[in-house]
Amino acid sequence: MFRFGVLNVKSKFSYLSSNQKICFMLSRRHWLKSFGLSALLGSTLSGFAEPTVAPLNSLNPDDPDFWKKVRDQFSLDRDKVFFNPGTVGAMPKVVVDKMTEHLKYIASGVADWAYKDDNKEEYISGYNNLMSIRKKVGQLINADALEIAMTDNVTNGMSYIANGITLQPGDEILTTDQEHGGGQSSWKLKEKRFGAVFKTVAIGKPITNTAEVYDKILKAITPKTKVLMLSHMISGSGAILPVKELCAEAKKRGIFTVLDGAQTIGQIKVDVKDIGCDAYVGCFHKWMGAPAGTGFMFVKNEYLKNLWTSVSSYRWDDHADEGFRFTQRGTGNFPILKGLNAALDFHFELGPDRVYDRIKFLGNRLRTGLRALPKVKVFSPPEESMCAGITVYNIDGWTGTKLQDNYWEKAKMRPRSQGDVYGVRHCTHIFNSEEEIDKAISLVKEWSK
Repeated sequence: MFRFGVLNVKSKFSYLSSNQKICFMLSRRHWLKSFGLSALLGSTLSGFAEPTVAPLNSLNPDDPDFWKKVRDQFSLDRDKVFFNPGTVGAMPKVVVDKMTEHLKYIASGVADWAYKDDNKEEYISGYNNLMSIRKKVGQLINADALEIAMTDNVTNGMSYIANGITLQPGDEILTTDQEHGGGQSSWKLKEKRFGAVFKTVAIGKPITNTAEVYDKILKAITPKTKVLMLSHMISGSGAILPVKELCAEAKKRGIFTVLDGAQTIGQIKVDVKDIGCDAYVGCFHKWMGAPAGTGFMFVKNEYLKNLWTSVSSYRWDDHADEGFRFTQRGTGNFPILKGLNAALDFHFELGPDRVYDRIKFLGNRLRTGLRALPKVKVFSPPEESMCAGITVYNIDGWTGTKLQDNYWEKAKMRPRSQGDVYGVRHCTHIFNSEEEIDKAISLVKEWSK
């Protein structure tokens, strides 16, 4: 049973509308048992009584107390501050619980499995189509579940696409000079094995504005360009690229577009139909709070049906469900699928827009504070519409290792070093607080005197 409520939120954030409406879908039992709504409401709710609309309307996402209670849904040590979900995120308690429960079930009740229907989603067989999870991923990115395959991570998904697409010698693959190794390496392999040409375009760091990076990438396209592979958000700066506009131009030229969404899923809204890309790969172990080993690959059916599989099993050539051809990869770590399912539910029940707004609010707070410090250079774009929860910065004369180590030694805070020049990558998420952001700014201010 589901209950729908609409929260009319008068936001104090400059980048939100004055009367934002967030559709908030609540699974009564799941919310109360695994998200802890009784604690969130500050009242005792027994017998899984259905909450009324009035208490829901009292949950103000601008209220720090609300987010403190959200933080309680994570098992993070209270004496440490985690600022690096851009590498591996923190899992909500319910995610860990669901994985643990299933692991124990496999250990004790595996004899219950009758080997009769691989698609009951018992998460024991390696040949399940995982349709219920694929539908949730489709809801998350606005895509048909049949065009979605479940993978282990972005590296895995990008490799499926690069290895599966047919290119001729001399065909060009265009990307930027700031791509992650997991996104670009499979295309370099394509160059070495099949004679395609791997090209990069320098886009600058920091990227100053949307128009500039758009023009640089567009000018690098030639009649030989067959693939445009871009990060939706650059891992090393947090810059959100103008992918919708670039995909539109690529489409006019018959260029296949594939986006690396390693840093976007769970951090910003992703709508593949609106973007217009031909393929999109993402993962859930960073910003979505799912366990490592969970990812997806979206490819439009017109391309997916002609994509060769890299890992093949019984139904590798069954085109009735194209996404399933790439989903079945044999026996694996099935408890993580239970964790992924719980992470998706957690995200939807909290409200995707609410999550994205909170991440952006904290990121903007950090960037604003850092830019006020004269000896600090921010390498994330100055155009705030190109940023969300990732901020990359350094103190004049410092290295990333020094800055990272100082954070840990002085305050048990954990951002991630970006090398000698670019300092640290500092990510903000829903389990962080305004106080943690302000403390980080005050530390940098002290160190940069």
